[in-house]
Parts: sequence; structure tokens; C-alpha cells
Amino acid sequence: MASKQTHFVAVLVTLVSLFLGLSGCELMQPGPSADFTISPVIVYAGETFELNGSLSLGSAAIVSYTWELGDGQSLVGQQVNAALSFPGTYSVVLTVEDANGNLDLATQQMVVYARTGTVILDEDFADGELALARWVLDPTWASAGDAQIDFIRGGAGNALYIHSAASRWHRRYHAIELPPLRVGQKAVFSCRIMTLRNQDFHTFLFAPGRVELGSLVGALPYFLFTNEGGGSYIQIPSTLGTDIGHPVGYKPDVYRWHTYSFVFDQDSFELLIDDVSWMEGPLDVPFSDSSIWSILIGEESLTETCNAYFDDIRVTIEE
Repeated sequence: MASKQTHFVAVLVTLVSLFLGLSGCELMQPGPSADFTISPVIVYAGETFELNGSLSLGSAAIVSYTWELGDGQSLVGQQVNAALSFPGTYSVVLTVEDANGNLDLATQQMVVYARTGTVILDEDFADGELALARWVLDPTWASAGDAQIDFIRGGAGNALYIHSAASRWHRRYHAIELPPLRVGQKAVFSCRIMTLRNQDFHTFLFAPGRVELGSLVGALPYFLFTNEGGGSYIQIPSTLGTDIGHPVGYKPDVYRWHTYSFVFDQDSFELLIDDVSWMEGPLDVPFSDSSIWSILIGEESLTETCNAYFDDIRVTIEE
């Protein structure tokens, strides 16, 4: 009787061993589960941060940790240090492999910020015609001959001089890429403008952010002065691509530099002229992260004598 029981147990053990062998022990040893942390919580461009994959688990030993940082970098190791050169949003991927050859991966979105004080654009037109080439002409409005770089004595130096010779806009633009804004940060756009208006029908604008030159969809608020229209306006674009003009009681002096500054956080704006606040309010269109924008400047005259200078166009990240 004992020998029959022993034989039965042996057969049972053999069947279990065969079953486990056929299944590759997957029921007993599942594959790994990838997970990781990023520290510090706030990461700045060009500064070192740590990727730690020690949260990854598995019933079999994890033998490989591979990192893809989203900018072409690939690193190996459970715990690695890295840096990303440019602000933006990146997808960081960790792939782990265990001793049985099983793989798993985890992905996290990582935001890299610019330090407060970072200068995105600083245009003083010091290099003359090269600067004029950087500010691309919108050909649907005017001809290249309607602008030049002039040297102004008395400390101003080179400046962009727009002198429309007909009843039309002369518009120029420069593309920039803005970084994500950390809570508390602001993007500041500023431009010095001097008008030479000595007749009626003069108009000029400073538009800090357009997604498309030919459309106001997604555009940021901008400053418009029109003598014919009664003075200064803050034009606020809507989600439909139209805009509403909000008059402000400001009139620029002729032959005098004034500094126009727009300050944006993620959902609001403020306009300052010569460091005096003239208007603030919410944004109808959210100020998105890591976006390509075009700064647009322009002048329109119904006579040759209504001209404008533009200088010291800056974009900075401030607190």
C-alpha cells in the first residue's frame, strides 16, 4: 500500500514539474514592474537632476535599467544623473529587464524650466543690416524699401526706422520659443518706440505674441495706437480669432522714446508704458508652455511723414 502512495506522489511531482516547465514558471515569477522618481521636483535647463529606478520591482532580479530622456540621450543604470540643455516638456522613459528576460517600461512627463532672469531675446539692432534681416518683412503688407537701420546720435545707437511711403502697413516679425513658466514666473516682452507723427492718420502696433501672422486665433493681447481711431487701445483676441479694443487714456509724445511692456503669466496679462501700469486682466486664450510665437511690430501711414523707430526689443523670464 505504501509503495502505491509513493508512486502516486512521484507521478504527481513529475506532472507539476512538467506543467511548470511548459509554462516557463510565469505563474510563479511574473515579469518586472518599472517605476522611478525624478529629483529635485523643479528642474532647470542645464542643471543636474537624478533619475532613480529603485522603485521598480520584480520576483526575479532586475538586471538592466535603460533611460531615454526625450532629447536623444540614453543612459544606463538604476540611479543616474543627467541634465537637459533646453527648457521644455520631455517624456522620460525607463525600461527594465529581469533575469528571465522579461521587460517593462514606465513613462513620466518632465517639465524643464528656465531660470528667472533668462533672456530669450535681446534685439538692439547694433549689427545694422544683419538685424534688419532677422526681422522678417511681412510681404503682404509692404515692400522692403520701407524700412532701414538708422544710427541715432545721443546714446540710442542703431534703431529700426519704418517709413511707410504709402497708405499701407509695414509689418516685421521675429520668431521666438518660450519656455514653460513655473508658478510665480512671468514672461516680459518690451519694446522702445519713438513716433515721428506730425500729421493725422498715423497707426502703429506692438504685438508680443502671434501664433500665425495672418490670424488672431491663439494670439496674445497687443498694443495699438491709431490717431484716426482716437488714441491707444489694448486689443484682446478671442478664441474665435476676432479681437476687442479696450481704450486706454495714453497718448505717446512725438520724438520721444517710450517703453511698452507686456507681462504675462499663464492666465493673465498687464501692460506697462514707461513702467506705469495701464491695464491688466485675464487671458481669454491660455498662455501655453513651450510655444513658438512671433513678435510683430508695425507702422501704417496715410502720409510719408508719419514714421516710427523701434529699438531694444527684449523678452525675459522674470519673477
